[in-house]
Amino acid sequence: MEDGRKKAEIMTDWIRSQKDDRYTLEESDVEKMHTITLKTENAQADINIYYLEFTIMEFRITDRAGENVFYLHFELTDTERAKELFAEMKDCLLKQKADSTLHVMLCCTAGLTTSFFTMKLNDSARAMDLKMDFEAVPYERLYEKSSEKDVVLLAPQIGYRLKDAQAVLSDKTVLLIPASLFATYDTLGVINFVRGNYEKAEDEKIRHSGVGALSAGGTLLLVSVIDMEGRTQLAYRIYDHGKVTAENQIVKETYRSQDLIDVIDPVVRLNGNIETICIISPGSFKDGKLTYEEENIIDFDVHANIEERYHITPVMLNSTDAIALGYSQKELDGAAAGFYFLPSGSAQGSISITHDGKVYGAAGRMGGSHLKAVGDIMTFPKNPYALARTPEGNVQLAARYLTGLITYTGLDHIAYYAKMIPDTEALVAEISNFIKPEYIPEIKKVTSVRDYLYEGALYYIDHGKD
Repeated sequence: MEDGRKKAEIMTDWIRSQKDDRYTLEESDVEKMHTITLKTENAQADINIYYLEFTIMEFRITDRAGENVFYLHFELTDTERAKELFAEMKDCLLKQKADSTLHVMLCCTAGLTTSFFTMKLNDSARAMDLKMDFEAVPYERLYEKSSEKDVVLLAPQIGYRLKDAQAVLSDKTVLLIPASLFATYDTLGVINFVRGNYEKAEDEKIRHSGVGALSAGGTLLLVSVIDMEGRTQLAYRIYDHGKVTAENQIVKETYRSQDLIDVIDPVVRLNGNIETICIISPGSFKDGKLTYEEENIIDFDVHANIEERYHITPVMLNSTDAIALGYSQKELDGAAAGFYFLPSGSAQGSISITHDGKVYGAAGRMGGSHLKAVGDIMTFPKNPYALARTPEGNVQLAARYLTGLITYTGLDHIAYYAKMIPDTEALVAEISNFIKPEYIPEIKKVTSVRDYLYEGALYYIDHGKD
């Protein structure tokens, strides 16, 4: 405890020394907790230091809307590691919008028609002293650029894409420009149209932070990692005789092997009766080591690290394998199934197959690497990385991988997660270009995978490893 307090004082002094004109710094104290708050015009970072039986640091960033965009906590044992995490948090804080401008993207087929219109709209916004910014992009860059925008406007000529765009960009305000405003270059009309609809959408939003609190009690700790739309979600649940006693979610822009230890350390310290630790992660597990090339994690010895630190032999499972097992048990009473996980921006995704309550083969444990190999010998209508940018491109990618899965396994049921694929009908239609419709099995889309992942991990632990 004394050592933790000393390190906390070192970190507090160091954070104070990191003066930056881009944020203000405030401090406050309550019982057994010291808080340092960094504020910008658009976001707030709270650094909480908890003095419990040991010292915990918690970093949390909330944006203007009160949504968590960064969250983690860890036991303060290594000040150099804490400084690295502070730098990561600070970078995320300063990345939040540099002003309170409403950023609007206009999209048409090639971006040419809307380019002239955006010039007029920006002129009008400046003349009216409005904090609004307009940018034109071609349709093929719509989903790539949308993360930077508050509002997406589709030109009338691509109005048929509105439903798909709203389904994929469910966290954005996506609107179709009325033809009467677009055809007459009515800048004032468009500005009022955007402001009115955006304010209405913001008022109706219900935000869920998804972040719980540390608490004691539990015998089984599940730690999961999922790549979700460009951000890493690290989450954990603690179970005591089948009952969830605590859970939390950590949001980061990167995924490093040390993140797993940062999550586990304070949880195990607070829960002295934990008997099993299960790590669920993308990538491959071999001989107790994790390799996830996309994040430059190579041969991280999970088994040795956890055994040495906590004297617990860990259970390790690929994320897609866990989801597939959970889906099979929860939705199909354990029947054979294939699961395809395609994160936004990925050109291949990953696949897992379950049969008789077990993961079949090593597909998922290869962490998607096998699909890269398949992709090298597969024919695509255009560059796979270009296909990954649009919903119709994602349909073409998924259809080709699922065609192989169907052809070689003869599965009766396939489920998939792919935010960029708005509905299954288009996917089945694309698959029917390769397989006769009567041979295409039942294919279902799921919109959330976290519960399946936990369900699969629990089943995997209870019924023995395959």
